[in-house]
Amino acid sequence: MFTPFRGALVALACFVCSPQSSAQGAGVLTPTASGYTWTRGALRFELRNRHATWSTADVAKLQSGLDRLPDVLLQHAMQTKVVKLYRDDVPRKRLGLKTKASATTVIDAGAISFGDVLFTRSADTVYRTVVHEFGHVAQYAITRKPPFVAFLEVLARGTPGFSDISWSSILFNGLRSHNGFVSDYARTNDREDFAESVEFYWINPVELLRVSPQKYLFIRDRVFNALSSPPSSRLPGALAIGPVKPVISQLGDSADDPLSLVKISGEYFMGIKDGGFNRVHYRGKRALHLPISRKTLYSWVPWLSRGAAPVTVTTQDGISAPQAFTVKKPWWKFW
Repeated sequence: MFTPFRGALVALACFVCSPQSSAQGAGVLTPTASGYTWTRGALRFELRNRHATWSTADVAKLQSGLDRLPDVLLQHAMQTKVVKLYRDDVPRKRLGLKTKASATTVIDAGAISFGDVLFTRSADTVYRTVVHEFGHVAQYAITRKPPFVAFLEVLARGTPGFSDISWSSILFNGLRSHNGFVSDYARTNDREDFAESVEFYWINPVELLRVSPQKYLFIRDRVFNALSSPPSSRLPGALAIGPVKPVISQLGDSADDPLSLVKISGEYFMGIKDGGFNRVHYRGKRALHLPISRKTLYSWVPWLSRGAAPVTVTTQDGISAPQAFTVKKPWWKFW
């Protein structure tokens, strides 16, 4: 059956598969006293040595990444004055604090910090990281606010039109669903979700469209001004994650009496700060439950006759496979 929604998806897929842009062209790399500069037309970025030094190999990987990005994305960085690309041993966050990430963006410092570990990886991985970090910059830039104000606004409110697709609470990282994300990392918070979506829009837009048509449209229109990536900028082998549903890995008890408390452990449950729902059933009968986290629920065995009572957890994402459980005869029941 061909519905209007499916028709829209087909039209979008055709748009994605027919690039509307060509490669922007290579930038010019120039050595300086503190590192290098990379320029392309009016775009200019400073590759500065800081806690480490840009090697020839490192610069080649970064330059390759920058060359494959469109002007429209890099202009967001020029607008917010994020023009310093630091080479650090370990990437630095605000106040000079180290991070375990391979790179990090500090919008109000006008800088992106790249660490040692990143340059032990392939050129394509460096390229993806560069797109991701400029995706962070774009999220702040489209607020049209001064950098630090933009940072605080995104931190507190997210991005209207994007954040409310998957997030029920920005401050508490509340999810509406475990699906609609291109990667597990995108589920970390709204900001990583945005940057990962920008990355996939540019390197493999078909995958972002598959996972979330709403995010695809937002990123296309608000970040890239309807520009589509050329084949030379795409990585067809970069695949987004598939859909998930709740999974029960273990029950605290495999058998117990009615009204007993049973711990349910697993994955992809909805936590107390999330916007979705959990429903627990024993032998098809709904049970009272208490969510503790996205991996732990406590439930009370409903009043059922003795015997097998498989347990399932249902969320807006689907229903889990049943986990074996047996309702025992209560201690006070003698017949």
